Formats: sequence, C-alpha cells, structure tokens
Amino acid sequence: MRSEWLAILLTTILALVLTLTPFGDWYQQHTPQWLLLTVLYWCIHAPSRVGLVYAWFMGLLLDVGTAGLLGANALLFAFGAALVLTLRQMLSAATPIQQALFIAGLSTIYLLFSLWIQGGITSSMALLGYLSRALSNLIAWPLITLVFYLIRTRLSRI
Repeated sequence: MRSEWLAILLTTILALVLTLTPFGDWYQQHTPQWLLLTVLYWCIHAPSRVGLVYAWFMGLLLDVGTAGLLGANALLFAFGAALVLTLRQMLSAATPIQQALFIAGLSTIYLLFSLWIQGGITSSMALLGYLSRALSNLIAWPLITLVFYLIRTRLSRI
C-alpha cells in the first residue's frame, strides 16, 4: 500500500521533470505528454488511489508550471481521467498496443481541445506539428507501461 503511493509519487515527479525541463524546441514540440500519460496510467492501474481530483490537480500544476491558461489543462486532464476511469475494465484487459491506440486517440482529442482553448489554428502545418505529440504518445505508451510496471514491482518488494 505504501509502496504504491511511493510509485505514484516517484513517477509523477519524473513526469513533471520531463515535461517542464526545457530540452530544446524540437523536443518541446514533439515530446510525449509525460504528465498526461502518467495520470492516465495510474487511473487504469490504481483507480482507488488516482482519480479525478489527482488528474485535476496535476493539470492545474501543469498550467502553473507552463504559465498556460489557468484551469485549461486541469479541465482536460479531468476529462481524460473520467473517460479512462469509465473504460478502465476494458483498458486493463487490453494489450499495451490496444491501450496505446486508445491513448493516442484520447491525446488527439486532448490536443485539439487544448489548441482550441489557446486560440485556434494558425496554419495546417502548425496543426500537424502540434498533433505529432499524439504520435509520440502512441510510441511512448508501451514504454511507460513497462517502466512503471518495473517501478511498481521493485517498490512492492520494499
């Protein structure tokens, strides 16, 4: 029980560092949404510990950390978490590839709403560049699933 909270805290801090550290323009534009993926992972694998409040708080923390529109990511994270929690039984039985496809679709919706909230689309190339993050999420999901599983199993032995 304590090890599960430790795993959630450790992975959340790691996701925040990967999200908020400025590595460069190319990385920032095409990087997976580490914090969103972390929230969704824990909504699937620890729904009694991580839920809508956690998702909303992490989105709010991202809004503050990126100086974005306050509450935008909080609302979108809570929406994504609500959808994942509703479909949790189906997602927990799915393969990592099926989960990744679902997460990529959810990420696309998240990104489109986020772009709409921020003020719209300036060009089709900017839209494609922005939506490349959904492809990054698709690729990163199996990796996150594996790494978080290893963290959970290692910490459960402590």
